[in-house]
Amino acid sequence: MTSVRVVVNPKAGRGKGFAELREALASTTLDVSFAETTARGHGTDLAAAARADGVDMVVAAGGDGTVHEVVNGLLTEMRGAMPVLGVVPLGSGCDYVKTFGIPAEIPAATALLAADKPPLAVDAGVITFGNDEKRYFMNIAEVGIGPEVVDRASRLPRFLGPAMYFVAFCLTLPRYKQRRARIEIGGAEHDTGLTNLVVAIGQVFGGGMRVAPKADASDGLFDVQVQTGSKLDYVVGIPKVYKGTHIPHPRISEHRTPELSVHSEPDALIEADGEVLGRTPATFRILPGALRLKA
Repeated sequence: MTSVRVVVNPKAGRGKGFAELREALASTTLDVSFAETTARGHGTDLAAAARADGVDMVVAAGGDGTVHEVVNGLLTEMRGAMPVLGVVPLGSGCDYVKTFGIPAEIPAATALLAADKPPLAVDAGVITFGNDEKRYFMNIAEVGIGPEVVDRASRLPRFLGPAMYFVAFCLTLPRYKQRRARIEIGGAEHDTGLTNLVVAIGQVFGGGMRVAPKADASDGLFDVQVQTGSKLDYVVGIPKVYKGTHIPHPRISEHRTPELSVHSEPDALIEADGEVLGRTPATFRILPGALRLKA
């Protein structure tokens, strides 16, 4: 019998999702235990403890923030074999699952956890920033206007759901100013006025935006976009981002690389998986096949 530890945000979806999840898991043959988060960052500790306990699968039940915390716990903890990672979307949304076609509906996502199907080896990334701080991520990281939008969205009412990123974008763009940035990619240095830097493993972010439609989460490379566009470019282009048709673009330089670094003047915010982490300078490094995802 497969042992499963579910790291869950019990408040996601006002608690209704958690009740539905419990019921759905009870109908499977999985040996399930629950670990409920009580504060921001708690999911990291719970996932690390689950790996140390030797469970077969750790399930992140919540949004992208919950998955981010679980991934950081699994990759930080070195004791025990790496468990399979499962994801059940709860609450306002989970963009990570959209790259892999993991169902958004709880019964279907739960059935996938119990299915006799081998996990998929997928990449993760690690960011080094500040005073040698490190943070892992599994989907998309950004430097520039993206983190400013994420920061603004974190202060908006949660009832907006996925739309809060679009609302935050509209509030952030008028005041945003480009940074001068030096970006090193594959041994080449790019000195440019930076609007946004996208470092992608997955394809979808920001409430359904297909930010990196060409990204392959299992190829051992980041899909990188150096965006130097004007505010007008962003206003015109935002509808295309939801469709993934914003690239190619003359003001977006595309790259594929396992590592890159960025310095900016002035320092710029960094975000990963919808979590604001700190400020530049920063280095990004791919971890090929670091996760085993039930997808």
